[in-house]
Amino acid sequence: MNILRSLVVATTAWTLTASTFAAGDLWVSDFEQAKATAAKEGKDLLIDFTGSDWCGWCIKLRKEVFDLDAFKTVGPKNFVLVEIDFPQNKSKLSKETQEQNTKLQTQFGIQGFPSIVLADAQGRPYAQTGYQPGGPEKYLPHLDELRAVKAKRDEAWKKAEGAQGVEKAKFLAAGLKVLNEDLVAQHYSKVISEITALDPKDETGIGSAMGFKADIATLQGEIGTVAGKDGSGAARKKADEFIAAHPKLTANQKQIALLSLLHVYRPPQDNETVLKLMGEVKTLDASTEEGKQAAQIEERVKEMLSKGPAVKPAK
Repeated sequence: MNILRSLVVATTAWTLTASTFAAGDLWVSDFEQAKATAAKEGKDLLIDFTGSDWCGWCIKLRKEVFDLDAFKTVGPKNFVLVEIDFPQNKSKLSKETQEQNTKLQTQFGIQGFPSIVLADAQGRPYAQTGYQPGGPEKYLPHLDELRAVKAKRDEAWKKAEGAQGVEKAKFLAAGLKVLNEDLVAQHYSKVISEITALDPKDETGIGSAMGFKADIATLQGEIGTVAGKDGSGAARKKADEFIAAHPKLTANQKQIALLSLLHVYRPPQDNETVLKLMGEVKTLDASTEEGKQAAQIEERVKEMLSKGPAVKPAK
């Protein structure tokens, strides 16, 4: 699942450093402007969710890939490059940019940095990745492989244009099935609704498959909104209310709901809270994939706490 990969990235990325980097001329920070440019130029979006002055792996990705001429020459041919930054020194960003970035973090369900989201010109994501070793020589082919996913999506949707009823629903569903299920649940609600209307008997299986995932996507959006307004304590309350309102949730589904809280907690100040949360997730069922990931996160947070902060918070 996408959330699990994000969790690994999140905990690995909690390595503090005093280094910083700037977005540079090739990168834009205005998301709406980026979408307009992508539509005009027939490009996709490469969105870098980063912590530019504290996230060690973010800085490593920037230095090893994005700042090199090999990437600068090829990357912008296919993508409008968008930097969505969450620095400790918030004076680097305007209030409007900070508000935009927080909204986008919730919208895209970002739970760790760096998170690289590839999206079409409408802002619909079709792939997500992060740091990859090997420099531009490895990263650019990796991006090409991810772009091939979108090509498969669009090929199926092209066939849907000439079909009707359940046949059309099947082509639309085929386009969705090449994508990660978490991305589909969060960003393709209109397509899911169209499939459901065309396929009331759920022959495609999309309706039943997306039910819980859609609920989780909604929860993540509500958690982000509440956290931005009333803080992480209110976000935790929202997650607890969700679990209480769905008494038939399995232990694993409760784990997934609780892990939705990770994108509102910030290192290093929330490490103790994350540690407690991971304990709860493990207690529900330590044998699940989420339970095992929680154990890994717990171990890494304990290691960070034992070492103490590597850099003082910005004044």
